[in-house]
Amino acid sequence: MSTTLPAKHEKPVVPNLSYTWMISGILYHGGSDLLFAELHKKGINSCHFYNVNGHPIGQRVIAGGLSGSFDVEQFYVIVAADQADTVFEFIYEYTEMSKPNIGMMSMERLVRSTPNEIPKGIAEEAALAAS
Repeated sequence: MSTTLPAKHEKPVVPNLSYTWMISGILYHGGSDLLFAELHKKGINSCHFYNVNGHPIGQRVIAGGLSGSFDVEQFYVIVAADQADTVFEFIYEYTEMSKPNIGMMSMERLVRSTPNEIPKGIAEEAALAAS
């Protein structure tokens, strides 16, 4: 029986980005898919949304406490600090947040985030598979 230990592996260094902001919001009548298509045209791809059950404050709730609308979507967009104000303003205007019962938005600085980098060789493999 061998008592030698395996070679010690170096701990990978994960880069820490401290200049990212998260814009989050709720759209009471949906539309995140259209918003994200416009953001994609502007080169912003770090975003996601999902459907939630809810209703605007003051809207009548149907029997059983269920909401009358199931189109409510919660979205998140991650941007660099220098883009945050511009993107927030764009989303505010595009979704028409100034109208009543459209939704709400907020923006906060992320304490820590990491870049999403594709490993070397993956892009070439994808190109070969696609052809």
